[in-house]
Amino acid sequence: MPTPAVQFAEVSASRGGRAVLHHVSLSVPSGQTVALVGRSGSGKTTLLRLVNRLLDPDAGDVAVAGTSTRAWDPIALRRRTGYVIQDVGLFPHLTVADNVAIVPRLLAWPADRVTSRVDELLALVGLEPAVFRGRWPDELSGGQRQRAGLARALAGDPPLLLMDEPFGALDPITRAELHAEFLRVQRTLHRSVILVTHDMAEACVLADQIAVLHEGELIACDTPERVKASDDLRVRALMGVVRLKADAT
Repeated sequence: MPTPAVQFAEVSASRGGRAVLHHVSLSVPSGQTVALVGRSGSGKTTLLRLVNRLLDPDAGDVAVAGTSTRAWDPIALRRRTGYVIQDVGLFPHLTVADNVAIVPRLLAWPADRVTSRVDELLALVGLEPAVFRGRWPDELSGGQRQRAGLARALAGDPPLLLMDEPFGALDPITRAELHAEFLRVQRTLHRSVILVTHDMAEACVLADQIAVLHEGELIACDTPERVKASDDLRVRALMGVVRLKADAT
C-alpha cells in the first residue's frame, strides 16, 4: 500500500493544560482530501496544527510521508506544507505577486522561475496575472484574497495542503464559486489535503473522506455518502444542517 500522506496514531494532545484530543487514529491517503468536521472545541484545529509541528502531541505519533513529525526539521516540514487559513494572512506591504513568491524565494529559486511560477498559479486560481500581479491585498475582494492565499500555499509545490476554515468568512455565492475553483485545482494537482470546517455541507462537496470529531474523539471517518448514512446521533445532528440547507434551496 502507498505510504499515507499523514498518519495519526493514537494521538492525544492538550492546550493550556486542557485535554483536547483523545487517542485519535486517522490516515490521510496521498492525493485525497480529508475534511475534519465537528462542533467548535471538538479538536479540529488542534489536530491540524500537529501536522506541521505548530504543536506536538502529548502521546501517540503523527507521521508525514512516513516520518514522525518529531524527526522532521520544523522549517523543512513547513516549507513542504501549504497552509491556508480563514483570514488568508496576506502581507499587506507586499503585492499579490510578492506574497505568492515568498516560499519560492526562501527556497532560492532563480528569479525567472519565481516569476513564471507566480503567473502560473495566479492563472490556475482564476486571477489574471496581468491584472492582479501588482495589486495590493487591500485592493482585493474577500474571494480574491482567498484565491491569492491558495496560490501562495501552492507556490513551493508542496505535496500537502492544510486548510483551516478557508471559506468560512465568505458570502454563500463567493463560497460556492471557490468550492468549484478548489475542486478544479485539486483535479489538476491531486494534492493531499486536510480541510478543517464546521460546515458538513462543505465537507460533503469537497472531501473524499470526512472525519468527524466530537469532544476530542474521532467518532466517524468514511466517504461522504457513508457518513451521511451514519446512525450515530452525534453525526446525524451535524448532518441535519445539510438537510436544512438542501430544503432551503
